[in-house]
Amino acid sequence: MRSLTCIRNESSSTTKDYDCINRYEKNLRRFRDTYHSQCLFNRQPSIVPGLRFSFNDTGALLGEFTCNEFQQGYNEMVHGGVIASIIDASMAQCLMGHGVVGYTVNLSVKYRKPVMIGTRTTLETRVIERNYGLLHSMKCKMFQGKNRVVQATGRFFKVK
Repeated sequence: MRSLTCIRNESSSTTKDYDCINRYEKNLRRFRDTYHSQCLFNRQPSIVPGLRFSFNDTGALLGEFTCNEFQQGYNEMVHGGVIASIIDASMAQCLMGHGVVGYTVNLSVKYRKPVMIGTRTTLETRVIERNYGLLHSMKCKMFQGKNRVVQATGRFFKVK
């Protein structure tokens, strides 16, 4: 069963426009605004213009972005540090969607193929384990087209 909350879209000019969000989106908005509002991925303009995160109904955080020359490392490739930062941000925001504020303890990134600039990239981030309520293990997969280009795991320490 899908649990949605509908809120008034403040940027709309009509009274019939509402945004419906699931409980993960609701948690993310609350925690992000309170604890993470100045993160370089939450400010506008973002370090990666067009980067968008949203939750599906199972609690996975989905993301989409296209990097440009500003995020380039080697010719025509996204800098690995930018990729690692996007993954870290996705993991932190996924955790917030699950009602937890946590700091990165460990991040391991495996670059399987180059992430090319100018190419639409998607990601999926999930909470995979909770240890004693304090440590949360995360997993992220990044794709360009059907190719998995990056995979990562991380652990976060719960602070709120």
